[in-house]
Amino acid sequence: MLSNSIYYLNLRLKIYLVFFGLLISPLIFGQLVTISSGAAISVGSGSSITLGGLEIVPAANYVILGDNSVSRSNTAVTFGENSSVSRVYNTAALFTDFTGTLIFSYLDGELNGIDESKLVLELQADDGSWTSYQATLDPNANTVSYSFNDPVSFKAVTASAAGATLTIEDISSIFVYPNPTADRIYIKADKIKKAELFDLMGRKVRSTNQLQIDVSNLSNGNYILYVKTENNTQSFKILKQ
Repeated sequence: MLSNSIYYLNLRLKIYLVFFGLLISPLIFGQLVTISSGAAISVGSGSSITLGGLEIVPAANYVILGDNSVSRSNTAVTFGENSSVSRVYNTAALFTDFTGTLIFSYLDGELNGIDESKLVLELQADDGSWTSYQATLDPNANTVSYSFNDPVSFKAVTASAAGATLTIEDISSIFVYPNPTADRIYIKADKIKKAELFDLMGRKVRSTNQLQIDVSNLSNGNYILYVKTENNTQSFKILKQ
């Protein structure tokens, strides 16, 4: 049923659909779903949507508004000697106030040396920090799941080992501003080695070792910025408008 450009998905999505403003893609890695501005996905209570191995099961009707997209990467999140599994889901815009269950699927070959019995679910907040959740592990189904009774907002999902923080402490944090931006991105970090900006198709559009990036000539939309210093690497969702 289509009403006011909102797509109500009341059944478990096991197929790939193309509607006005909504594209769900069968790519193994890369962009999984794109929601155009003015459109939305609504998942009813008791239903779920599965995006390339990430199942979202809301406790109540949950609406994912456009302009947004969900992509999947096989590049692990690393901080120091700590690492996530080699499967990370990123959203172009923040998923806000979610209650319900997230079921994260993984392959044995994606464990990245992590003891499977110690897996926890990791969510990244809008400020770039990661929070670990002691999840339910099903090694037979290769899933890690957690039910959120209190609302949570996130822009990335992965799994890592319990106690292996992925959060960058303030002493070595990287900050970028303004975001959204119309012309320049400024980077606040010590001993920057490289900053690279990618579009959502994975194409590198800017690269520098300076503390600012000129984006004035880029098309409006969402980009992913990777900043590498001597101590860590951090990614940011950037909105050019």
